[in-house]
Formats: sequence, structure tokens, C-alpha cells
Amino acid sequence: MALFLDLLNTVKEKGPLLASAGFSAHVFYWSRGERGAKEGRAWVYANLIVNTLALLTTVNSHGSWTSIYAWLLGIGTVSILNICFYASLFASILTYRAFLHRLHNFPGPFPLKLSKFVTGYENLEKNRNFERVWNLHRQYGDIVRTGPQELSILSAEAIDVIYGPSSKCTRGPWYDRLKGSGDFTHDYAVFHMRDPAVHSQRRKALWDKVFSGRALKSYQPMVIRTTEKFLDALAHRVNQPLSVPSTMSLLSYDIMGVVGWGYSFNNIEKWKLNPSLSFVKNMRNGQHVMVHTPWLISLLMSLPGAGSAIREYGNWIQDRIQEKRQQERISEVPEEDIMTRMLPSMRDLSKKALYSEGELLVIAGGDTSSVTMSVIIYHLALNPSIQRKLQIELDSAAGKRQTESNPPTESPEDTYYRSISSLPYLNACVSEALRIQPPVHSGIQRKTPPEGIHIPTDKGTSTFIPGDIIVSVPILPVQNDPRYYRNPEEFVPERWTDGKPDWIINKAAYFPFVGGAYSCVGKALAYVELRVVVAMLFERFDVRLADGEDGRRFREETRDTFVATLGELKVVFSERR
Repeated sequence: MALFLDLLNTVKEKGPLLASAGFSAHVFYWSRGERGAKEGRAWVYANLIVNTLALLTTVNSHGSWTSIYAWLLGIGTVSILNICFYASLFASILTYRAFLHRLHNFPGPFPLKLSKFVTGYENLEKNRNFERVWNLHRQYGDIVRTGPQELSILSAEAIDVIYGPSSKCTRGPWYDRLKGSGDFTHDYAVFHMRDPAVHSQRRKALWDKVFSGRALKSYQPMVIRTTEKFLDALAHRVNQPLSVPSTMSLLSYDIMGVVGWGYSFNNIEKWKLNPSLSFVKNMRNGQHVMVHTPWLISLLMSLPGAGSAIREYGNWIQDRIQEKRQQERISEVPEEDIMTRMLPSMRDLSKKALYSEGELLVIAGGDTSSVTMSVIIYHLALNPSIQRKLQIELDSAAGKRQTESNPPTESPEDTYYRSISSLPYLNACVSEALRIQPPVHSGIQRKTPPEGIHIPTDKGTSTFIPGDIIVSVPILPVQNDPRYYRNPEEFVPERWTDGKPDWIINKAAYFPFVGGAYSCVGKALAYVELRVVVAMLFERFDVRLADGEDGRRFREETRDTFVATLGELKVVFSERR
């Protein structure tokens, strides 16, 4: 009873003060601009110190350090004070978000106005965030409030304003999610850099030069030779059901190992994904929930052992870099892979930044390419007439290679790529796959400039979006919108050729690689890889759906984990006669 009365007196004496402090913390701190993981960690540490001091002070003033009553009173006092403070803080936050926020006039589900945790909960079952957002647009319109300070905009007119070359929007806080500690700018890969100036400097210093026209030409033979090795291995597995997503991952990661590092992961030889790459799957687990609260991911990355999922791959990266540097010291002939070209410009980078760039090198190319390869295989297996039309074009190109004389200095690989790079139907199949099911399904975060932006409408007016707001255009939904593509649910390569050009109503609604200052730096290499793999695969093999396979799992069980994790699809390859 005495303990209860003491705690009640504490509430009477200090409760109003703590409640006022909680309200003030929101009004004068948390509502003043973006608060990310750095501020979150500082807040946690400050609370830990304050609570510890409050506990020790209470115990010291109410008896000896061995008194059970003093410790119970101390713990109770700290708990009560935290309740008073945080109840007021969260009440102020929720009231502001629901009724007073600058976005309160934009339509959207009421729970999403209060917290992004709601999104994580809604994604627990299916993990198809793009589908959830698409349904919200069907219900609420082109601009939907999808978070306390987030808008999703389903509009082709918004793409250039948000992602275009002259856009003033910058990357959003999602890009800070893996930054558990250290310098938030220089210790991470260019993909994680939000500051436009710093991003541009790193990109020009490292990435632009390794994807120049001359460099891309040197990568083409590597892609072709690795694909030949894959097709030879595939020939031993004809006329049996194979998992398309798993099979194409073997090839795409080996290509990126060879092109990126000059070192194969040996996926093809063992017909199994290298254990060093298992971290990719580990990193995706739980992202469908936690990706919507990047500050929470960042806090968790600060915990001991948080990087264990990627340590094996980190060791692989360190070994390869040491090999590259040893080659330089003994004056061996430099190789043509990306890391060899990039390493001289990386000498001033920290070990953390070096690892982060190396991680990006394989993940970015491996994941995105395998998704698009699988999408093409699915639709060509489902549509034999399209498959046959592509093979006729490829056969014609092969015939020309045999009859035409080639420059004496041109390698067979260069000759091959030159003969397929401009094939209209091959490129149309690639473009249509990137449209109907791009590697990234959902919107990519951008943050509006302080002065805000105006989104044009198809009626000649515009909608004002306030400054410092997170905006995105959902990629798959906008590329499958009937306002911009005729029969968007159908795989029709002819819409990209002279066959059915009117089936593209608005070309602005096509941005699988985004655009502007933050556009995909490896876009040109991705096109090289996709052209080569698709051409060589269908020159040599026919593909059909396996018995009992209808593609339902591929369509309905694909998960939204930034780069899509495809549903299962079984097909059968057979050698052409």
C-alpha cells in the first residue's frame, strides 16, 4: 500500500511536467524535419542514461542499496515517468498525423496516416506490397497517402518530375536502412548515398568509367563465354522439369562474378548456388515488414552480430580484393573485369565502403538480370508463337553471320554481339518483359525539395506536393496501367516494333531502370546480358511449361522484396533440331 501511495504521489508531482515534456518533444524536435537512425540511436542512448540516473537516484534517496522496497519503488517510478512522457508524446504525434499534418487532405486509409507499422503488418501474409498499393490506388485515386509523410502517385506525368534528369527530389530515408553505424555518407556504396553531390562524385569516380562504351565492349566476350558454359550444362538437363528462377540465378550470378570480379562463383559447374551468396536470401527475410520502417532496420544493424548474414560474402570480397592488389604488385597483365578497372580509384575508400561497393557489384546485376530472364522464359513458354517468331529472327541473324565477311581484327564474340544487338524482335521481348514485370515492382523513394513540387495531371492542371515529403511512383502498376498501354496484361513484344506501336499510349510510363541522377548505372550492361542470354538460349533450345505447370505460382506468389523474389515456375528445355 505504501508503495502504491508513493507512486501515486510521484504521478501527481511529476506527471504533468513529464506530459508537457512529451508534448514539447514532439512539437519542438520530432516534428522538425526528418529524424533518422542517427537521431533514433541518440534518443535511445539518452533515454537509457536518464532512466538509469532516475532509478539510482530514487533507490539512493529511499533506503539502502540492498532494500527491495527501494528498488521496487525505483523501478515503479521510472516506469510511471516513462508512461507519462511517452503517452503524451505519442498522443501528440498521432493527433498531428491524423488531423494537422500537411498531407491530411490527401486521401488514404486512416491507419496509414498514423504509422507505417500498419503496412508491415498488412504485408505479413503475402508480401506483395506493389499489389497492396495498386489496390489503394484503385480505391482512392492517383495520389494516395501511404504513410504519415508518404504519398504514392500512380501517374506517368509524375515520373519526370520525381525521377527525371532535372528533378530536385533526392533519395528518401529507405536508403539509410543498412547504415547501422559510422559515417552515413562515405562508408557505403553509391547506391546508399542520398546527398546528390556526394553521390555524383562517387559515381563519376568509380562507376561511370567502368560502364563506358569501351568497357562494355570488353565485357561482351565474358558474358558470351559464360552463357556458352551454362548452355552446355543445360544440355545435360534437357527434357526434365527445371525451376526457372533457380536456374537463371545460377547463370546471372556467375556472369556478374566473371564480369565484376574476373572470378566465377562456379554455380554452373556445381549446378548449385555458391554458399557465399546465401546471404542474399537471408537479407531479404523480413524485409517485407521492416522495409517500411528503415530507421528500425538501421537500429537493429547496430546490434552485435547483425552482420553475420553477410560475413561469408564479405570474406569472399576481401579475398578477391587482396588477389587483385597482388596482381598489381607483381605487374601481371591487368584483367578486364569491373573491379580491376575500378580498384585504382578505390584506394582512398574505407574498408567498409570498399566492401559495400563490392556487395553492390554482384547483387545489383545478379538479382535484376535473373528476374527479367525468368520473365522472358515464362512468357515465351506460355506463348509458343512468340517464341517461334523470335527464333526465326535469331536463325536469320545466324545465317547472315555465316555468309558475311567480318573485320579481321574482330573476335567471334564481338561478331556475335554485333549481329544480335539491334535485332528488333529480340529487343522488343526484353523491353516487354521489363514493362510487364520489372525487377523492382514497387515505388522507389524520393524526397521532395523544401519548396515542394507540382505534379501535372492529364487535365492540364497540377497538384502541389509539400516539401520534405516522401513520394514514389509504383513501377509495375504504372507500367501496367490501361491509360498508358493497350491490353497491358498481355505480353506483346510487337508494341515495341512497327507491328503494334499504337499499343503504347504514353511512353513516359516506362521506367524499369528509373532515371535522372540516381538512374541505374549498370543499365547498359544489363541490356548486354539480357540480349546475349535470351538470344543464345532460344537459338539452341525450345522451352515449354512442364506437365501440370500453369504459371499460377509464378504470377501469384512472386514476393515484393525490393528486387522481386519470383514464385516457382517449372519448364522443360529441349534442344532444337
